[in-house]
Amino acid sequence: MDLKINQKSHVPVHVQLREQIKHLILTGNFEVGSRLPSIRALAGFLRVNRNTVARVVTDLEHEGYVESRRGSGVYVMEPPVSREDRRRQEVLERVLDLAAAQNVSVEDLAYELLARAGTRPREKVSILFVECTQNEMDQFSDELESQLPVEVERVLLENLEGRLAEGGELPWRLAVTTFFHVHEVEEMMEPRGIETVALLAEANIESLQKLMELPEGAVVGIVGSSQTCMDNLSRSLEGAGLDHLDLREVYLDQEEAVGELFEEENARAILCSTFTMERLEAMGAPEKIEIIDENRTLDKGGVEMLGQIVRQLPRE
Repeated sequence: MDLKINQKSHVPVHVQLREQIKHLILTGNFEVGSRLPSIRALAGFLRVNRNTVARVVTDLEHEGYVESRRGSGVYVMEPPVSREDRRRQEVLERVLDLAAAQNVSVEDLAYELLARAGTRPREKVSILFVECTQNEMDQFSDELESQLPVEVERVLLENLEGRLAEGGELPWRLAVTTFFHVHEVEEMMEPRGIETVALLAEANIESLQKLMELPEGAVVGIVGSSQTCMDNLSRSLEGAGLDHLDLREVYLDQEEAVGELFEEENARAILCSTFTMERLEAMGAPEKIEIIDENRTLDKGGVEMLGQIVRQLPRE
C-alpha cells in the first residue's frame, strides 16, 4: 500500500492521508470500483488514530471520491475531477519532475512549500511575444502562459511597428520572439529600453520520427503561405539532422508548383501547418504523400531560461 504518514511534518495527519488517497485515486492506483482497506486496517497499518482515518473517509465521501456502503465497505468512485483539479495535478507532476531532476526530496520540497503557505503568489510579468504567423504566435504564447508566470500580449511581426507607434507607456518587461526574427524585433525594442529574448522553435518528436523513417532521397515538401514560414520549417528540419531527405519549399498559393510536388515520383511527405494541411487536402493530395502537421513547439531549455530571466526581474 503506497501510503506514508510523517508524524514530524507540520502538515496535519488527516490532510496528509486525505491528499495521498486522492492522488492514488486520480492516478489510477486505487481503481474505480475497488474497495479501500477498512478504517481499522488503515489505522493499524499507518499507526494513526481510527477517528483520524474515519474523518478522512468522511471528507473523501463528501468530495465524491469514495462511497460508503453499509455492511460492505468503502469503494472508490469515478473522481470528480474539475478543470482546476487537472491543472493542479499537472503543476504538481511538473514540480515533482523538476525536484527529481535536481535531487530534491519530496519531503524537503513539501517543507519549503509549507513554509511559504499564506504568502502572495508571484505576480505575473507582462511580456510581448512577436511571431510572423497567427497560428504559431497563438500556440507559442499559450505555451509560455501555461508554463511561466507571465501575461502575454501577442503581436504579429507585420503589426509591431504600428503597435509601437500607438504611443503611451509600453507595459512589457520583456519582448520574446523566435530566433528567426530576433534581429528585427531587437532593432525596434532596444531604443525603448526593452530586452529581447529569442527562443528556439523545434519540430515535434512525432513529426521527426515520421521523417526519420523515410528512405534516402525521399522528397519532402515544405509548404507554407510565406517565405518566413517555410524557412522556419526548413531550419527546424536541418537542425534535426535530416540531411538524407530532399527538402523542397513550395508556396501554398502557387497551385502549379503544388501540383508538380504532388506528381513528383519520390515525393513521400509534406510538412506544413494545420491551416495549410486543410488546404492541401482540399486540393486533392495523393495518398502516397503523407501530410504531416508540423506543430512546432518551443525548446524546453529556452523556456526554462526565460523563466529564470523573469524570476530575476526586479519587482515593480
